Amino acid sequence: MNSKSRYAWAYLMIAPTLIGTLAFWFWPAVYSIYLGFLKSENFGLVNHWVGWANYERLFKDDEFWRNLRNTMQYVVLFVPATIVLSTLFAVLLNAKIKGRSVYRVIYYLPQVTMAAAAAMVWVIIFAQDYGLLNSALGTHIAWISDKRFAMYALVIVGVWGAIGFNMLLILAGLQGIPRPLYEAAEIDGAVGFRRFRSITLPLLTPTLFFTSIVLVIGATQIFDSIYLIIGKTNVALPAVRSLVYAYYQNAFIYYDQNYGAVIVNVLLVINLILTGIQFLLQKKWVVYD
Repeated sequence: MNSKSRYAWAYLMIAPTLIGTLAFWFWPAVYSIYLGFLKSENFGLVNHWVGWANYERLFKDDEFWRNLRNTMQYVVLFVPATIVLSTLFAVLLNAKIKGRSVYRVIYYLPQVTMAAAAAMVWVIIFAQDYGLLNSALGTHIAWISDKRFAMYALVIVGVWGAIGFNMLLILAGLQGIPRPLYEAAEIDGAVGFRRFRSITLPLLTPTLFFTSIVLVIGATQIFDSIYLIIGKTNVALPAVRSLVYAYYQNAFIYYDQNYGAVIVNVLLVINLILTGIQFLLQKKWVVYD
């Protein structure tokens, strides 16, 4: 088989994924940028070029800044908690314990659970009068209808749902660490937490770096738990409304697709900035040797 044939087969194999990426990711992103400079009328049949008018409206909107603050607050609470707990469980399940395969399946179950079904269970858990969480804590907190606690409820749900997948990523990173390093450390007397701090954690930083990027991007796009658990009539909604939820409201409820497009365009820029900052900071803490 000559080189041209090999390239042809290679492109044929990646064609479904490439076509799907272009059709469902790249083209919608480009079209969203285009919509941000238009004003649509008659259900999108008539479009007028308005330039930066939609962006000026967005940056003057106090609700946008409140939604941005809510989104960033969720990121700050969700990402570190998920990384710490996923790392903890990955380290525990990487040890030689009885039934660890069963534990791995249990921790991964939230990834294959229907979001609507899980949301119904969490609503019961967070219920003020009969909820399991209040019963366990001996409190009477309105977790999903009190503006002071609704964000923490969403973070709990988000961390619960994200631990399984990220635990597997970190577990793969742990299993890629050479065993002779641990044997040499044991000979030198490095055991327990000292071995984790000196060997495991530094060599795990590339995996943690990748995990943090994925988690930040995912956290800025929080929507389903707000929609399913908080709900559109909840008095606590303004305290947890994210940029993606605001996009959904404007584009699909108020039928202002241009303003909705501007919101997701700004979110795209925010994610690019956050990812760029993470790549710049990786030089200070990620070990590739």
